[in-house]
Amino acid sequence: MHYRPTVLYHRSIPRLSEQLGASIDRGCDAYHGTEPIELFFRADDIGVASRLFHQLILLFQRHQMPLCLAVVPCWLTQKRFADIRNITGTDDALWCWHQHGRLHKNFEPTGKKQEFGPARKKAIVKGELLKGQERLRYIMGESLSPYFTPPWNRCSVETAEALGELGFAAISRSIGARPDLSHILPDFQVNVDLHTRKELTSEESLQNMLRELENSIASGRCGIMLHHQRMNNNAFLFLDLLMSHLARQQKIAPRRFEELV
Repeated sequence: MHYRPTVLYHRSIPRLSEQLGASIDRGCDAYHGTEPIELFFRADDIGVASRLFHQLILLFQRHQMPLCLAVVPCWLTQKRFADIRNITGTDDALWCWHQHGRLHKNFEPTGKKQEFGPARKKAIVKGELLKGQERLRYIMGESLSPYFTPPWNRCSVETAEALGELGFAAISRSIGARPDLSHILPDFQVNVDLHTRKELTSEESLQNMLRELENSIASGRCGIMLHHQRMNNNAFLFLDLLMSHLARQQKIAPRRFEELV
């Protein structure tokens, strides 16, 4: 699976390092909490050891930055996971492997895409979640963590209830996601989108992203969503510079999902 990168990465960005650093500095200056600012990266649509996946993992290893990897159960086979492990290694100190839907397929007849939306009854949803969970457990063993990222960052209340019943510890959606599930499970919401943006111009996309970055850091928790299939050389340069600036900030503490519960 490979997509054309968003408009932001169609060409190199002037003064990128300067602009990233300034945005991060402003966010840190605006944060007045006593605890460290929590930072996590979440990479969606994991299942194949592609060239772009390899490039992404090498970047996180070089920066020693934790990454939460959302794995689509039906995409993963034992052979594919072995290929992935040849890239990541077997030490999971940097990685949080967790479930990303089951089929990554839309089941809503109208409206926005959802695999686990209101069109499906709870019994069906729970059965599908269990099938995905069991497949990942069989292939990944103890490397699998009890967290769930719904495809397209959307799911129903019944899905959250089923996740709790199946032993999941938290869900991860996007900022402002509805319905509110906080009374059922913690929701580790991403609030910076690097690769699925919809703006029509590079400048608008950059300014909106920098605003997201600043505001999320100022809030005390910055969750950054990645899609490696949508990355090109400019996108990797952007991510490299972003991680360099984030790592230099003493107020910021990189986390895996396990450290957010």
